[in-house]
Amino acid sequence: MGVRRGRGERSAPAQPLLGRARKRAVAADEPDPAGAPDTGAYTDPYADPHAGPDTGPHTGPRARAYVDSGPYADSGSYPAPHADPAADPYADPYADFADGPVTVVLDRGRADAFVPPRGKRPDDYAVLVPFRPRRPSPSGPELAGEDPGSGPLRIGGNLGDADLDHRELAELERRYRDRAGRDATAASRLGLMLLRRGEDGEAETWLRRAAEAGHRGAATNLGVLMHRQDRWDEARRWWYRAAEAGSRIAAFSLGALLLDAVPDDASVHDNDDVSQALYWLRNAAEAGHVRAALVLGEFHEQRGLAGAERWYRRAAEAGHPEAAYRLGRHGQERGDERAASAWYLRAASCGHIRAAVRLARLLHRAGDTGEAESWFRLAAEEGDPGAARALGFLLQDAGDTDGAAHWWRRAAEADDGTAANALGALLAAEGHHTEAAHWYERAAATGESNGAFNLGLLHTARDDEASAERWYRMAAYAGHADAANALAGLLLSRDDEEEAEVWFARASEAGSIDGSYNLGILYARRSTADGQTAAEKCWARAAEGGHPDAALQFGLIQERQGAEEAAVRAYRVAASAGRTVAAVRLAGLLARLGDTDGAEHWYASAAEDGHVPAMLRCGVLLARRGAEGSAARRFRAAAETGSVAGAWNLGLIHLRRGDPEGAEPWLRSAAEGGHGRAAMRLVVLALKAGDTRAAEHWCAQVIAHAPPELAERARLLLRALRAEMAS
Repeated sequence: MGVRRGRGERSAPAQPLLGRARKRAVAADEPDPAGAPDTGAYTDPYADPHAGPDTGPHTGPRARAYVDSGPYADSGSYPAPHADPAADPYADPYADFADGPVTVVLDRGRADAFVPPRGKRPDDYAVLVPFRPRRPSPSGPELAGEDPGSGPLRIGGNLGDADLDHRELAELERRYRDRAGRDATAASRLGLMLLRRGEDGEAETWLRRAAEAGHRGAATNLGVLMHRQDRWDEARRWWYRAAEAGSRIAAFSLGALLLDAVPDDASVHDNDDVSQALYWLRNAAEAGHVRAALVLGEFHEQRGLAGAERWYRRAAEAGHPEAAYRLGRHGQERGDERAASAWYLRAASCGHIRAAVRLARLLHRAGDTGEAESWFRLAAEEGDPGAARALGFLLQDAGDTDGAAHWWRRAAEADDGTAANALGALLAAEGHHTEAAHWYERAAATGESNGAFNLGLLHTARDDEASAERWYRMAAYAGHADAANALAGLLLSRDDEEEAEVWFARASEAGSIDGSYNLGILYARRSTADGQTAAEKCWARAAEGGHPDAALQFGLIQERQGAEEAAVRAYRVAASAGRTVAAVRLAGLLARLGDTDGAEHWYASAAEDGHVPAMLRCGVLLARRGAEGSAARRFRAAAETGSVAGAWNLGLIHLRRGDPEGAEPWLRSAAEGGHGRAAMRLVVLALKAGDTRAAEHWCAQVIAHAPPELAERARLLLRALRAEMAS
């Protein structure tokens, strides 16, 4: 027991009914351009290579509404005035770029037909995603026309990158106010500026004025504001209006809002809200809204409907890392690790942490530890405790204990119990027991039962049985099989056999083969037939789990019952684990079954462990097949331990070789040990040498120790010798 160490046109449905109570908010985690990973939307369940994998579809919060505003001219009312920033330093920086800075795009040919040539909306394109993950702004979803970053408004795109100071912002606000009464775009931008300052009341006034004039971006943003204020019906109404005007962000927001209102057990086919939600989500997705495609894929996956991968693929090919991660997970679940690796790589290259961890696991399983370490390290550096833990184990396997300790410490400080326990085990192995106990306690506090068990082991080593029992109990009640077995052993040492039996039984039920073996010992102590039967069952269970001592006991029972094949299987388990007695009994059974090669192998194995009878039997088998040199070595080894039979057999080999001088000392050793036949051979050798006195001496040994027939012959010979000597 040791320390436990990832656009078709269609007719719009009737406007949804308003007035339904909302259960939870629907809000956006990222600007709509594809690819910003929703860090924070999901949590990585990776926690046990040993651990582990997240299973089943992921459920995350609904995507909140983003924002979508285009030049007001798109909605058919007021043309947006154009400002030249080069000529006027206080010109509106968003006059040509209504939705904010120009976005780097992958495909400029995907712009919608209604986008004017002088302005492009970022959400029309699949944008390039940075290598490192982008985290959502703490201020929540962004509004159309906002710079995705925090801080003051910036002049973006081709207009430069200088921050606007307070004087410039004041001048910009003045110009917006001058035009807001007659220009819906100016009213919309003024509303956005006021929202950035937290002046929601006046912002609502200007956004409402622009929205009522037909500005779809203002309608979208007004819906966002209504949603933030839990005014669900108004949010739905304004998003519907903007979606009808062509805003795919509003279509997505409306679809997500409707879908969020649907109970989890609602029918997909007969529910009007589901139909409306799917209509708007499909509209948005087919228009290029990447997040909508992801939500559609998630909906189909959660409901077990076909088509999830199609929507995930659409989002992934547009650059969304979460969708690529989902595709990788689907590939892995159906056993296609090659496809899974490709999608995980695509997501991980965009900074998707869970994809990086899963990719690293696949690479490690494939033997590419170098690449696996790189991806584990990337995820660990981004703060993923599971990756830090896995990296620690990888470094430990490579012999870098300092590196392993560093990453385990980082993971443990993030409350990763497995890492805390591993760090404690490493420190304990180095003799730092006090610090090891600290990390074991941290592990136990997170629910890691190995930490409590290891604390019990530490206190046992210190002879602190009271503390050991407390930690063993904590781990045992948490289902730790080895802790239950250790607790039972502690109780048994106090002669509390009744409770010890309870915990041995719990340990056995939890899968501890030690617990099963020990429980069998308790049952075997009983003289009843039921006790013996129960012991046999316990040992059988432990033997199946590879417990060598249980396998030996079970093999003995099977051999007594005549079940030789079952006995052979059990003995083989025990013998393979170094149990010499099992090896000898296995060899004997194999010899009886005609498997002389197997018998010789296991006798030799036992002989190497110093088992003298095995040396003799192995020597006999070797001699029978003519390997007298090998047989002589086995017999000599036995004879040198004082074995009479070993000396006798070694003497015989020398006689067969015609070497009586070599045989004589071994026969003498055997005869002096009481071997009658060896004494008879010495009689013969003495007579051949003409040494009648020696022959007379050894005849007396034959008479004393040989079988009756041979002893009688020795008496006759002795009388003849004495008569001859007397004459």
